[in-house]
Amino acid sequence: MFLNPKDILSHVPITAHAKVGDFGVGAGHYSFALAEKLGAEGTIYAFDAFGPALDAIRRKGEHYPAEFHTLQSDLNEPIPIAENLLHIGVVANILHQIRERERFVMEVARVVRPGGTALVVDWISSFKNMGPSSEAVLAPGEAVRLFRQAGFETGDMLPAGTHHFAFLATLK
Repeated sequence: MFLNPKDILSHVPITAHAKVGDFGVGAGHYSFALAEKLGAEGTIYAFDAFGPALDAIRRKGEHYPAEFHTLQSDLNEPIPIAENLLHIGVVANILHQIRERERFVMEVARVVRPGGTALVVDWISSFKNMGPSSEAVLAPGEAVRLFRQAGFETGDMLPAGTHHFAFLATLK
């Protein structure tokens, strides 16, 4: 069973005025599920390296009351927003694509405000290349270690279907 973004987001403490970063937004499944919860007072910062994906997010985002900002960004580079801006960071199905994972997680810690939350979701296996390559898969324990090393406190694993792991991390 695959993970439904709305289901996993039900575990995230979301307030109407929140500023949320969706790192590696892709088709926007998490961003649009967040936009429904945030309403008109919320702001979503959608990051992706692929410009056409961001164009599609921008167009579809116009149909939601939340404010959307799309930022073309290679997440292997510094995240192009101010420190402590975000209440929530969504790191869904992107860690396996990042070359310098420690640096990326430290960047997430830089842009999430103290007391803010990161939702971390990724593949638990390659599943015979249905997911990322076997070499790219990040073990859940390694993901937890990276976030703790960056100053986050991590919670228990969340229900995430049979192909993914998920947890919340709160910045100290």
